[in-house]
Amino acid sequence: MANVLKFENIDNARQLGGIQAGNRRVKQNKLFRSSNLSKATEHDLLRLRDDYGIHLIIDLRSDFECLQKPDRLLGEMLSVNIPVIDETMHGDAFNKDQVVPATGVDFMEFLFGIARHPVGVTLKDKLYNYFVKSDYAHRQYGEFFKMILAQNGAPVLWHCTSGKDRCGFGAVLFLAALGANDDDILDDYAESENSYRKQLDAMTAKGRESGLTDVQLDVLHFLVSVKREYMETPVKRINETYGSLLNFIKQKIGVTQAEIDTLREYYLE
Repeated sequence: MANVLKFENIDNARQLGGIQAGNRRVKQNKLFRSSNLSKATEHDLLRLRDDYGIHLIIDLRSDFECLQKPDRLLGEMLSVNIPVIDETMHGDAFNKDQVVPATGVDFMEFLFGIARHPVGVTLKDKLYNYFVKSDYAHRQYGEFFKMILAQNGAPVLWHCTSGKDRCGFGAVLFLAALGANDDDILDDYAESENSYRKQLDAMTAKGRESGLTDVQLDVLHFLVSVKREYMETPVKRINETYGSLLNFIKQKIGVTQAEIDTLREYYLE
């Protein structure tokens, strides 16, 4: 099902075309997701623009992250920042000193440090529960929908840092709005694990050598990649509370049925 796209220096990129949505399918080469574009080559950007027709980039990272690693873009591309994590969440589970390594610090050792830190074991649950509970996140994902609606069916790419958590939840919501079932939605989410498999295997081996426990290795897995169960838990919680992802989108994200119908006309075939 996954439509993985290979670029020179854009990780975890794929398009959502072909995913079943009711009795229709998502149109090919219209909806794209990826990691950030800070290291994208000129060839990568030309492909995004000329091969796929992408002119709008939705960046779900915080202002701080965008300043640290700004996207590379061509002049014809528009980048819109819609940060979905508020400062309270950053201060709680994503303190800037904890997630941004100092200059000269080995990045792998930096991640091992987070895995060993007591806050590490709380990160996954806090983040995915935040997606379900946070009014701020709900408003921001509502803006995400409005921005895509305003494109009138044109191709769009969205991303966060690694294209797996914030970007992944955006894809969950959007695919649900289009009418995809939960299993297909979770299959797309889980594809990020394949995208980071080589990197994860190398870090896991090094982590074991350095004495990380199984619990700490699971934190490392969360930092680098995904497991299907990470998103299964919030989806289950949403279904139990709201009856379905679609009800959640209408009641908490603020997307109307008319807007959903319009998105389906734009992006389904």
